[in-house]
Amino acid sequence: MCSHSFMDNLQILIKLEQQRDVLFQKLNSTTISEQYKELYTEMKAGRVFVFDNSEKQTLSNLKRLSKDTSLDIAYNTKLAEYLNFNTEEVIGYFVNEFAKTFTEITNSGKQDDIQACFIEYDDYAHAMSCVTCYGHQDYPLIDEPRYITNEFDYTKQVLFIENGINFKPAWNDCSTLDSQFYLEINSELEQLFKLHSRTLLNKALDRLNTNAQLTFLKAKPFTFYINEHDCEEMMLYRLK
Repeated sequence: MCSHSFMDNLQILIKLEQQRDVLFQKLNSTTISEQYKELYTEMKAGRVFVFDNSEKQTLSNLKRLSKDTSLDIAYNTKLAEYLNFNTEEVIGYFVNEFAKTFTEITNSGKQDDIQACFIEYDDYAHAMSCVTCYGHQDYPLIDEPRYITNEFDYTKQVLFIENGINFKPAWNDCSTLDSQFYLEINSELEQLFKLHSRTLLNKALDRLNTNAQLTFLKAKPFTFYINEHDCEEMMLYRLK
């Protein structure tokens, strides 16, 4: 549970940005060839093990890969895409995506019964999320992503929106680095874009709130959460 009695949306945004920036700093401090070199060193020192009796071959492969800098350019290009991301355009896109979701909520006639929206997305290849809306109760504040199923009554589901926010314009293609043996390069880059999209969702909701477009949500505090399927929830925005 968050130690604060409340969190404003700037605090939530800062938390979201910190989660993103920690990962970016990690990725930006290395290259693919350096990661292979580090893995080789760890295995050579006995800190990483291979359990299929192929350690000698693996070490040979890692040594060869650590000398290949050809993919470092593609890796740096992907990080540059993140740094040059068209933030304003995607915030505007998310504003429109939320507007579609809110239209479904108002058309259902159940907006007064809803006090929280959970945005859940699947894997990177399936960028369309769903939105589950829950009824009146206490909802937890979250400092860091965690499972909160036992902190609210999830049987109080009011509305399920199958086609919620489509993340595709915010999730750059990272498949060019998908075939790296021994490393999870593409999944870490994908995670960077996913975490960045959360900061933009916060800003999109803040824009809608500033323009009085969230006043139809009467139950307060009203909380927006986000999570990847079967993963920890994180708070996106809270209306007091």
